Amino acid sequence: MTELTKLFTNIAVGEPAVWLALGGGLAVVLLFLFLGRRQKRLVAVVAPPAEESNTADAWLPPTMQPDERRRSTRRSGVPTPIHVADPKKSRKVLDAFVLDRSNGGVRFASEKPFPTGTTLQVRAATAPPESPWVVIIVRSCREVGDHFEIGCQFEEELPWHLLLMFG
Repeated sequence: MTELTKLFTNIAVGEPAVWLALGGGLAVVLLFLFLGRRQKRLVAVVAPPAEESNTADAWLPPTMQPDERRRSTRRSGVPTPIHVADPKKSRKVLDAFVLDRSNGGVRFASEKPFPTGTTLQVRAATAPPESPWVVIIVRSCREVGDHFEIGCQFEEELPWHLLLMFG
């Protein structure tokens, strides 16, 4: 212990070797802190095929396939009023409300049901008259209380300024 005390009593704070040693030690500690952490690996849980499935495995999520249906995040918010027109019945325009939207389509509430596969045109009720109608394809329709929820996909990818019309 006395040798260690003698070693530290002879060290002067103004010497460059002391500062170099402290800086090197600090650099090593920082390297271990930032680079030494390992990233957690994501592990996909895959459900067994249907013929091997049993009720004990019912809690497992479905497999994540590259062709998964939803390509973008669905956003909900304040219902946005829209006008819905059937190109086959050009005189009739219905009022509806967008419930949620994504880059790929919209889900809206309507008083009238539409069969799956129907092509419709929609435009925000607050949009200027010169703004274009957007073509959508009905993918799902279900009755909820006194209205129908219609899930639709945009026929083509929309530019950002048209997507903003739907909330």
